[in-house]
Order: sequence, then structure tokens, then C-alpha cells
Amino acid sequence: MIKRQLYAIAYMKAYKGRGAFHLYLTLFMLAMLGLVLADNLLLLFVFWELTTLTSYLLIGFNHEQEKSRKNALQAMLVTGSGGLALLAGLIMLGEMAGTYSLSAIITQGVLLSQHAWFTPSLLLILLGAFTKSAQFPFHFWLPGAMAAPTPVSAYLHSSTMVKAGVYLLARLLPLYGDSTLWFTLLCSAGAFTALWCAIQAYRQTDLKLMLAFSTNVILGQLVMLIGIGSSYAVTAALLLIAAHSFYKAGLFMVVGNIDKATGTREYHELAGLRAVLAISFTAALVTAASKAGLPPSFGFLSKEYLYKAGLEFGWALSGIMLLANAIMVALALLILIKPFLKPHHPKAAPMKAVEHNHLLWLPPMVLALLSVIVPVALLNWYQGLVIDPAAAVMLATPQVKTVKLWEGLNLPLLLSALTLLLGILLYVAYPRLKPRLDQLLSGLPSGPAVYQHLLDAVIKLANWQTHVLQHGHLTQYSLQFFLVLLAFLGTVLARALWPIHPLPSIEWGLYYYDVVLAVFLVIAAFVVVKARTLLLAVAALGTIGFLTTMVFLVYSAPDVAKTQLLVETLLVVFIAIVLRHLSAVSSVPRHSTSRRLVHAFVAAGIGISITLALWIITAVPMNQAISEFYAQTSVSGGKGRNIVNVILVDFRAFDTLGEAVVVVIAGLAAVAVLAGKRINKLVSDTDKEHR
Repeated sequence: MIKRQLYAIAYMKAYKGRGAFHLYLTLFMLAMLGLVLADNLLLLFVFWELTTLTSYLLIGFNHEQEKSRKNALQAMLVTGSGGLALLAGLIMLGEMAGTYSLSAIITQGVLLSQHAWFTPSLLLILLGAFTKSAQFPFHFWLPGAMAAPTPVSAYLHSSTMVKAGVYLLARLLPLYGDSTLWFTLLCSAGAFTALWCAIQAYRQTDLKLMLAFSTNVILGQLVMLIGIGSSYAVTAALLLIAAHSFYKAGLFMVVGNIDKATGTREYHELAGLRAVLAISFTAALVTAASKAGLPPSFGFLSKEYLYKAGLEFGWALSGIMLLANAIMVALALLILIKPFLKPHHPKAAPMKAVEHNHLLWLPPMVLALLSVIVPVALLNWYQGLVIDPAAAVMLATPQVKTVKLWEGLNLPLLLSALTLLLGILLYVAYPRLKPRLDQLLSGLPSGPAVYQHLLDAVIKLANWQTHVLQHGHLTQYSLQFFLVLLAFLGTVLARALWPIHPLPSIEWGLYYYDVVLAVFLVIAAFVVVKARTLLLAVAALGTIGFLTTMVFLVYSAPDVAKTQLLVETLLVVFIAIVLRHLSAVSSVPRHSTSRRLVHAFVAAGIGISITLALWIITAVPMNQAISEFYAQTSVSGGKGRNIVNVILVDFRAFDTLGEAVVVVIAGLAAVAVLAGKRINKLVSDTDKEHR
């Protein structure tokens, strides 16, 4: 992290807002640390999404450029969509285990495998991990993320966010590792991603894009190794993660220096850079050797154990990895030979010296040296510090392999030699093979194009539903609301009353004043509907409210009655104030018969549904436990004898506060809207006067 921040200080020196850039990068690093250290599933998810948000800020840092904004949004939508699936999977996992502690869940592997949610949770978690770690068909967002400044690419592509999915899969290996579905999905997705993205990397002419696609290759190999889940596979994955971090970050920084020195990363425009980037060339030489898997680099070591893990399961996986690795060798040669070793010519991009800034070459040089020093001199240290403890967590029955740089002449070594030979052939054939590959694959749909079609379809759907639901007609909004309410009530009642049986009997116990109140309520409601003046309608509406207050009084709820009385009084006053801004009822066009029938149907349906619901509810014996709880604790807990007040102020304090805040905000918004209209009117009148 320190090396990347140092490199970023030098690289971003001329950028505006570089303070914000370092802040975003630091937040991103902290989010990654939180993700790795979290043991609670929900906390892990929070950090998971924080990496998505901070990476969006980093990828779109050059927000003046449309490409940066577009690719940042693409990365966030793809990984964010997978995050939703992951959240569902993690919740299912937590509910299955009865705990959200990841370390505790892992110990219940055998027990959880019998649960009905085992497979759905596995699929959802895999979807989240695959989007985050850019597995096919979600691989396209990662090359698009290269729109970020190079220091971000060096960090994003080498060791962090894209490996978050790999990390999660590794942590869950003891839980899902025995599942055939786990093995099949991870091995097939990983192997295909590695091979497909290796071919895509081979077709690129932008050096940064080459590196970006080759990151997908490594991610595919890591997912495949975790899918295999053997001792060799886990060891190979732990070696490959470190090897890739060292050489990929170093190569990205070297490409960044090339960009600074020439203003381009296009392969065909580069030549003779060794003259001005001598130290960067040395770093590129070592890191490219590790990328190609030359001994005694870290890349060679990881490739040896990759082949050992693959050979345990036959030749198919090893053959695919051999082809992908051979393309990696060709890419290493492409990045190294022509840009640095070919003599400069007039058509090549002009060069300028940039290595006077030590922070531009020091970080990649350190990473290059680590690519060799660790496997040669610090292998035992790496074994004890990383491989042994990590393998102990990932493997149900730890059988940790002792890593050796040289294990004699064997089949994996032969495959490594064959990889190098095939890679050299692919490099030599690049000028002839690349155009043929482009022609052959040009008819296939690309990931960004499919993504754009899906995004366009979603936007069309959103526009359509906005046009249908947000049309600007208040009466239609009301009708839609009541239709949804009717549908909800009808569904609930149908489920409660099906199969058809008589309604429960209830004890009426009516008094004459109950009947009188009911009759007056019905009359008032009828007057509201038939009123031809707004004042009469409001008066009738207020009468309904005041009669309801009487109902509360009759049934011994004076506090509620008092509240209802205040609300009704205020409501009548407000409506009376608004009346002068409304048109007279007589001036409103009469609705069509069909529309009135629809309104009558909806009103009658809701009325009948509410009546039936109340009928059923009142027939059920009331549970007194809650009311008894409040009666017993209102004095001791809330220091009040008015139970309703204690509930509102103490037991439901936050709810009440929230409701009050909503009312205040709504009031302020209404005042702002009215004030805005008034200001607009004043401005309009002033304009008229000036005219």
C-alpha cells in the first residue's frame, strides 16, 4: 500500500484534486482491510460494498472524460448487482447456521450441507463473488476499469478489490468445498475465464489493456484452484496471489511511466524506450520474467504448483492452463521487447525522460526485486507466515505442502518448459495471428455491448413505468393508490376466507347511541359525496371526524379522542384556507359514467374489505399480553400514568421522533413550494411591468 501511495504521489503530481484522489485511495485500502478482517457476515458485506463505492470514485476520478464516467458506472452496476445477490446468500447462510460469525459458520459445514437453503445460498454467493472477481460473463468491467489513473490500476488489478471475490471463496471453501456443484461451477468458470481472457489480452494493442485482461486470466486460475480445493491447489493459489501482486503492480507502474514518457500506450507506437527508461526497463525485465514464469521468480513457483494441482484431476484443466500461461509468456515478451529493445525510429512516439523523479521508478523496482527475493531467500518465511496459517483455515483436513523452489525433473517442470516454448512461438506469430483472431472473433457479441443493451432495456422500462405511474394527474395517483390497497386487502382476505366458510360470529351488544352515531356517519359520508359546494363537503367531512371522536369517547379512549379532535379541527381549518385556491365544484367537468363506475367499484370494494377485516379481527379474542405489559411498566419504566403518552414518548420514542421529523420536513417542503410559486409570480409580474 505504501509503495502504491508513493507512486501515486509522483504520478498524480500534475493532476488537479490529487488530495481527493489520495483520500479515495486510502478509503479504498481501509475498506479492503475491513473486508479481510471482518468475521461477521453483515459487516463483511458492508466493507464489500464500500470497496464498490470507493472504486467507483477512483475509476471515475477523471470525471471530465465520458469514458471514465461510463466505465465507473459500469463497474459499480455490475459489482453492485452481484452484491445484492451476495447479501441474500449471506443472510441465508446466517439464518441456516443461526449465527453470522463466519468462523462459527465454517465449523458447521456437514450440518449445513443438509439444509434446503444450502444450494441456493451457494449459487447466490457465487454470483456475488463472480461479479466482484470479474469471472465470465462479468469479466468485461475489469478492463474497463483501466480508465482509472495508473496508480489505481496498479492497486485495483494486482492485489485488491478484484481478489475480494477470490478471498470470499477461499474463506467459504471448508463450507462448500465438498459440494460437486461448487467444484463444477468454479472449475468451469475459472478455466473458461482464464482461457478466454488470455485470448482477449493477446488481441490488444494498448499495453494497459493487455495487463488488464491478463488480470482476468489470473483471477480465473485462482477461482479454478479454489474449486479444486486440494492441498496442492490451495498452496498454488496462495503462491499465485503473491506472485501476481508483485509482478502485476510493477508492470502497471512501468506502463504508467511509458505513458508519461511518450503520451501513449499503443504497442505499435513504442520503440527504443530503454534509452530514457533504463531503470523502468530493469523493473519490467524482472517482473515480466515472473509473469512468464521463468525460474527462480515467484511466477515460476506458482506455475509449478498450478500444474501440480491441475494434474491431480487429469489433463483437461492442465491443458487449458498451459495454453493460457503460454499466452501470458507471449504478452510478457510483447510488453518487453518492442517498446524497450527495438531501436527508436521516426514513426515511434517521441520520448522524454521522467525517471528523475525517484518515486516513479522506486516502487516498481522494489516489487521486481521482491518477485525474486521472496522465492529465493524468504520462501520459508512466506511458508510460515502465509501458506501454513491460510491453508489451515481453508482446508478441512490440513495437509499443507512444503513449498520448494526446485523439486527435480518432473512433469510440472516439463509443462513449464513447454509453456515457455509455446509462448515464444505465439510471440513470433503475433503479427500474423492477431489479425486472424480479430477476424475470427469479430462476429461474437462483446461483454460491453451486451451490458449496454441490457442497460438500455432497463432505462426504457424505467421510462415506460415512469410514464405510466408518474403522469402528473393527481386524481390518477389517488386511483392507483386505492387500486393497490384494494388488491392488497382482497388478496389477504381471500387467503383468510378460502375455502369459503361462514364468517365468525360476533357479539354485537349495541346500544342506541351506537346506532345513532353510525347513522349520522353514513349520512355525513353521503353528504360528502353528493355536496355541490366545497364548503358543504368540508363541513360534512369534518362532521365525520368529530363523530369519530365521539366513538372514541364512548369506548373509553379520551386521549385518542382528544388527539382526533385536534387533528380534525386543524384539518378543517387547513382545508378551509385552501378552499379559496380551488375551483368551485360546479365548474369541475362531470366525470364520465365509466369513470364514476370505476370509482364506485373501488370505493365499495375497499369499504367491504375493511368491514370484513374488522369483522374477522373483532371475532378473535384479543391478546392482552401487550396491553398488560404497558399497564405494568408505564409508571416504573416511563414515569407516567397516561399509558398512551408513555408509549408515544418513551416506548416508541424514536418512532415518534421519526414521524415528527417527517411531518416537519413535509411542512417545510410545502412552505418552500408555496414560497417558490409566490416568488415566480412576483418575478412574472415584475417582467410584465417592465414590458
